[in-house]
Amino acid sequence: MKFIQKYKIQIHEKQEHILIPYFEETDMKKQLQQLPLESHTSAGLAKDYKKFGQQTIIIPFQSRSMAITFMPLGLEKKFNLEKLRKQFQGFGKTVKEDYQILLEGLHFKGYSLSQVIETIIKAMYVGAYSFKKDNLSLASTNRIFAIRDKLKCEKDSYTMLIIHSENLQYSIEKAMAYGQCINHARVLGDIPNNYLHVKQFTEYAIDLAEHYNLPYEVLGKSELEEFNSGGILGVNAGCEEEPNLISIYYEGCKGAPVTALIGKGVMFDSGGYNLKSIGGMDGMKYDMCGAANVLAALELIVRQKSKENIILIIPAVENLISPSACKMGDVLTTMSGKTVEVYNVDAEGRLILCDAITYAIKKGSSRLIDLATLTYSCHSALGDEISGIFANNEKFYEAFKRKAEEEGEKVWRLPLDSSYHNHLHKTQTADLINYAPGSGGGASVAACFLEEFVEPQIPWIHIDFVGPAVKRKENKLQSAGATGAFVASIAALFE
Repeated sequence: MKFIQKYKIQIHEKQEHILIPYFEETDMKKQLQQLPLESHTSAGLAKDYKKFGQQTIIIPFQSRSMAITFMPLGLEKKFNLEKLRKQFQGFGKTVKEDYQILLEGLHFKGYSLSQVIETIIKAMYVGAYSFKKDNLSLASTNRIFAIRDKLKCEKDSYTMLIIHSENLQYSIEKAMAYGQCINHARVLGDIPNNYLHVKQFTEYAIDLAEHYNLPYEVLGKSELEEFNSGGILGVNAGCEEEPNLISIYYEGCKGAPVTALIGKGVMFDSGGYNLKSIGGMDGMKYDMCGAANVLAALELIVRQKSKENIILIIPAVENLISPSACKMGDVLTTMSGKTVEVYNVDAEGRLILCDAITYAIKKGSSRLIDLATLTYSCHSALGDEISGIFANNEKFYEAFKRKAEEEGEKVWRLPLDSSYHNHLHKTQTADLINYAPGSGGGASVAACFLEEFVEPQIPWIHIDFVGPAVKRKENKLQSAGATGAFVASIAALFE
């Protein structure tokens, strides 16, 4: 769908569809009599209107008519963006016509008009999205970046007119970019693994970089061997295709500090020799959503012409079984030089991320954010809607938390503590062990494993988002599948 601003309601078609959000306190009769119609008067409209919840009424108007849908927003004093977001996600999911959305005359206490407009448009994109499975066969013969818009439905044939007298063009364009990029991430997550191995994902990243004229680098198996990237190579050892470590650079301010965005890119996770059950393996194509989402966040950062410097780092692998696959008890030498005993091959995400963290630091990053579908421990603790967040720097954490709250993405801070680090050193054969059975606190143990590779002076945020990464069942707000979680929060941090 596309969004255009108009200052007056247009009455050109035989029947125009108009959406009027309203607060309970609104004098709706008065508002209807003062509709901002183009070249017409609205006096005398709907004299007997009585409001009750959401409804649609047909109002004859000269030789045409207006189908007006009223969207209740509750009491004005209890209004918040979360309620607005849910209302418009649902509207975006069900809308089947062009609409004119009347916002003139509404006042949102505590929020700017730009915040409201951007929330509405982003929410409608999220609600409107669905994966176009009928076009999936195109992915057999085309590069994914070239056909990504053909793999998603955003109700492109519909036009939404935003009716307001203030100039909202910047907010509209910004929010449309957010909606489009969030849905690009969802497309990547929803593509089945047999259409999106490491090779195809790497091609997508390269095509995106070239589209925006960004420098990039791809390390393959031989280069990773030269860097002693035992974490990445060990996880991918059971796969016939080579792993990749993808880097893309964006310079928004020459000479300024660099922030690394790191995304877990396990294209499929079978669990390796710690083989998952059929239930556990269901949905493992989504184990690359961290990579997909940071890639979409970078695209947004570029489109918004951020003044920040960013390096994107994605370790892309598949965790499979073969005679050469990594086994329990194997010891891997990571890029940092630290050795790791593999207790659980299904705790693979931390093994590739530790090498990515080391590489980001080698490349001069002064801040790190990693996004990963890392532990079911975190999902068990926090559920489907809230992600675990870990941080070693208060200022960096607070800045990100504010942006996440503004974008409606929920996080809960979990601890990094020496008690978890201690579990990681209980090994006779290596510096660290990648799993601590029976100790509890699995999300914190995994985060502390990653912290072992973060230099103390470097601010770092780790987001464990197994729950919010995927909508497991379709609901009235959005379709099932990848959600694009944290694309918006990460991008907003660099506006």
